[in-house]
Amino acid sequence: MKKFISFLLCAALLSFSVCAAPERDGDRDAAGFDALSPYVIFMDMNTGRVMYEKNADEKINPASTVKIMTAILALEKCNLEEKCEASATALDAVPDGVTVMDIKPGESLSVRQLLYGAMLASAADATNVLAEAVSGNIADFVKLMNDKAAELGMTATNFSNTHGEHDDRMYTTVRDMATLTRYAMENQDFREIVKTDQYTIQPTDKYKEVRNLVNTNYMVSRVQRADYYYSKAIGVKSGYTSAAKSCLVEVAKDKDMELLALTFGSDTVDGKAQGYIDCKNFFETTFANYKTSVIESKGALVGQIPVKNARRAGQVLLEAEKNLYYLYPNGEEPGEITRELRVPEFVKAPLKKGDVIGECEYFCDGKSAGTINLVADKEYKFDVISYIGDGFINFVTSPWFIGLLILAAAAVIFVFYKRRKRRIELERRRRARKRREAEQRLRNKLKED
Repeated sequence: MKKFISFLLCAALLSFSVCAAPERDGDRDAAGFDALSPYVIFMDMNTGRVMYEKNADEKINPASTVKIMTAILALEKCNLEEKCEASATALDAVPDGVTVMDIKPGESLSVRQLLYGAMLASAADATNVLAEAVSGNIADFVKLMNDKAAELGMTATNFSNTHGEHDDRMYTTVRDMATLTRYAMENQDFREIVKTDQYTIQPTDKYKEVRNLVNTNYMVSRVQRADYYYSKAIGVKSGYTSAAKSCLVEVAKDKDMELLALTFGSDTVDGKAQGYIDCKNFFETTFANYKTSVIESKGALVGQIPVKNARRAGQVLLEAEKNLYYLYPNGEEPGEITRELRVPEFVKAPLKKGDVIGECEYFCDGKSAGTINLVADKEYKFDVISYIGDGFINFVTSPWFIGLLILAAAAVIFVFYKRRKRRIELERRRRARKRREAEQRLRNKLKED
């Protein structure tokens, strides 16, 4: 019986790996997958290395996964406990037929409550209220969304609303959404929200019942569809419109390994949601067949650069901000690890411990294995004496000061040359005058004789 079960598991694994995708950037260990969904990207969350992609750069509608951008902007611009009063303008702008948490005009909810409403219940009214809390109006918030997308390098994305209701003007790609998700998951509050299965909001003066918000992401919450629940899933967002079809952004974690899967435009066939099947297959296959190695440890000394204006400190030591993990197949070992530091020529005090000063990119056999921030190893306090000393050194070694010295030296030499030349001329004239006087005396004497 055990042999038969093992045979079935191997057969299932082989059937999932029949069609190998092209290796992105020549990755030697890019896994072979045959995803059912039309728009897919699977990657190592830690390094961003793509393990499989399918139409990853085709423009698509993101549906409710847009709320990832709405949420991270609200987290960066607002305090979680800040109260937001819902305006009629924000609520009237919610399209008919979309999911809401039934916020009432004038109702006051915290940013935290609204974020749970947006990310768990996928409430469009919550995203509009958050938009006004951040930017004052929805139009300015949408501009902020697009500005942030540009900042993150999401070059094939344009947002037109806060919630993801279909709009021909709104588009993205699974690659761009992967970039956004990796960025958002660096925020610990965001992580905490999107991994939550249920969240309760107590009655308010405008809403007299308890709101029990259930996560619409079936891999995180088993309340609605226990058959898609995955214990290693830690977020992020599901979405659906009739035009975009099913859109999933999922992250799963097993020990030190974190994986990111995005499946967009998928269908439900014979009662099976293809997007969830794709994500789970990727997670389980990769967790079973890959392992991670720490190629740089948090706190490790990576380099040093000069620090100015700090007492008795000529150099600031640069430490790795976090562990950097490298994903590779079982039975293999990482290749040659090299690194490239990107840091300024110097920094100035004051510095706090943990201040980001630069970054370091690591390579395995010449291929990028990820980038980590480099931070100050300790506090470097500002020192007036050092500031004056460094200022004086900077002053006397500055190019314009050296140039001024050269000009001054040239002027002195010129003046000296002119004076010497004048003295020589005066001496020549004096000797000529004496010669003429001597000749005149001689002529006078001859006349007298």
